[in-house]
Amino acid sequence: MISKGQEDISKWASRIDTVIANTDSCCVNRVVVIESTPSTMDAAVSLAGNQCGVLVVASEQTNGRGQRGRSWQDATGRTLPCTLAIDGTGMDSAMLSALVGCAVHETIQASAPSSSAVMIKWPNDIVIRSEGDGGLHDRKIAGILIEQRGRYAYIGIGINCVQGDADWESDIIDRAISLSQIGAQISRLDLVCTLVEHLSHWLAAQDRAAIRSYYRAHDAMVHTRRSFQYDNRRFDGMVECLDPLACITVHTQTGTHRLPIAQTTHLRADA
Repeated sequence: MISKGQEDISKWASRIDTVIANTDSCCVNRVVVIESTPSTMDAAVSLAGNQCGVLVVASEQTNGRGQRGRSWQDATGRTLPCTLAIDGTGMDSAMLSALVGCAVHETIQASAPSSSAVMIKWPNDIVIRSEGDGGLHDRKIAGILIEQRGRYAYIGIGINCVQGDADWESDIIDRAISLSQIGAQISRLDLVCTLVEHLSHWLAAQDRAAIRSYYRAHDAMVHTRRSFQYDNRRFDGMVECLDPLACITVHTQTGTHRLPIAQTTHLRADA
C-alpha cells in the first residue's frame, strides 16, 4: 500500500535496476533516484548529459511544471515525479505523446480498482471519470509533459499517489484525485517499476494501430463538448472522433471540422 510521509528511497535504484535488466527492449539504461529536486525535467537535462535512456525519479519535486507554463502541485512523499531522457531523432511528436499517454494510462489502470474509470484526456492527462447529477466529471490523476531539446526528448510524468482532500489547494480540489483516493493498493516504488515496463513496451513497438485502438477504448474526449484552437480560430463543439496520430473531428455550429493534431491546442476550462 502507498504510505504517506517520507520513505526510505535508498534501495529504489537497485530495485529499478533489476526491472531494467529483466525488461525486453528496456527504454531505461540508467536510473538516478534523488530525495528532492525543483524539477525532474531540469534534473534530467543536467544529469543525462549526452546519454539517452536516463530516468530521474524523485521523492519530492518542489517546482514542477505542466503544459503551457502551468505548475504541477506536488506534496512531500505524496506524488511520483519522474523524467526519462530518450533519443527523439526522427520520432513523430504526435506518436510520442500518444504512446506515452497509453503507457501511463496502462500503468495506472493496472493498480486501480476495476470500478474506477481511468481515461486518457488528450493531449497529456490521465483522468478518473465519474458521473453525477451534473453529468460527467473528470479528475486528473496524472500529467505528462514532453520537451524536445535538439535530438533529445524529455518525458516528464507526474502521478498523484497519496493525496487526500486536505492536500489539494482550493483551486484544484474538485479537479484532482490520487491513487489512494480511488482505493489503489500499490507503493510508489512498485508504481515506477510498472511504469518502466509499460513505457518500454510502447516505445519499442511504436505500433500505430495499437495506439489508435487503445485510445478508442479509453478516450475521455469523444462525445463531450470541448474547445480547440487551430489556425488562429476557435472551435467549440462536440468531439466526434479523436485520432491521436492524425486529427480531431469536432462538430460545431458552423459544421464538422477536422483539426490536425500537431497544430491544434485544447482550450481547457481553467485556461
